[in-house]
Amino acid sequence: MNFWRSKTNRYLSIIVILASILIGCVFYVLTQINNNTSQINQLENALNTTRNLFEEQKRYALSLSLLLAEDKEIIESFKEQNRDESFSIVNKKIQTLKMLQNSHFEVQIHNRNLTTYLRNWDISIKDVLLRDFRQGLVKVKKDKKPLVSIELGKRLNIKAISPIMEDNDMIGSLETIIDFEYLSSQLKQKGYTLFVLLDKKHLNIATELKQQPIYQEYVVVNDVSPVALEHLNLTHLKDYGYVSTPHYSFSYFAYYDLSHHKLGYILTGINNEDHVQLNSNYNNTAPYISKSKVNIE
Repeated sequence: MNFWRSKTNRYLSIIVILASILIGCVFYVLTQINNNTSQINQLENALNTTRNLFEEQKRYALSLSLLLAEDKEIIESFKEQNRDESFSIVNKKIQTLKMLQNSHFEVQIHNRNLTTYLRNWDISIKDVLLRDFRQGLVKVKKDKKPLVSIELGKRLNIKAISPIMEDNDMIGSLETIIDFEYLSSQLKQKGYTLFVLLDKKHLNIATELKQQPIYQEYVVVNDVSPVALEHLNLTHLKDYGYVSTPHYSFSYFAYYDLSHHKLGYILTGINNEDHVQLNSNYNNTAPYISKSKVNIE
């Protein structure tokens, strides 16, 4: 009791208590800053990894398209309009490439007038007019140059289109198609979850996606549950950035069609174990805006 009777001791005790509270607050703030910094570093890595994998898949799709568009067997059967032979040849080529490279892709061949000549997954489909909703095809016919992009069609996927040329004349084109499942699996191995979101206003074109789950105004294109997106307000997203919910944090970037209209967002999610709050959204160009096309001279 004598200790508290001393005014000096009481002052010292108050100072010690206040100092302890201050030190605790400083420690808490520093811990939060450290958690934020750690989370942002993880999201930065996730963003770079995702973009690099997408660009890698685009280049791969383009290399397949160029290879098959110059294949003599495919060209001869196409010139003869022998669809049965073309179907057999194309699927044999696909199976060979799958065995050699452990890859999954589809092939569509188009006529000069931008109608469907052949789809390797269904020989019954032919003469479908594509020019009205396939910007990539129209551009390839105009420029007579290969093109790869995340392109909207009946589905949304990576499409690489190469002209089929004869004597400097474009007689048709060949397209390789790669979905997002390989990318999803590669990111999953690194501890990330991929979400490919398409604005639902495009479902009038992407009719094969009508059964996919919808979160807010966006269709979840790839095979992943949208549960992790709960509490995430997509209306605040810009061109790229980092956002979080109580349980997940996301890096994201927008992707565009060939007319520079925004189609949707690509998000990469990680667990938000420290419950970090992030809301960093950025506009304009570099370094994380998705370039939806790769035009090869």
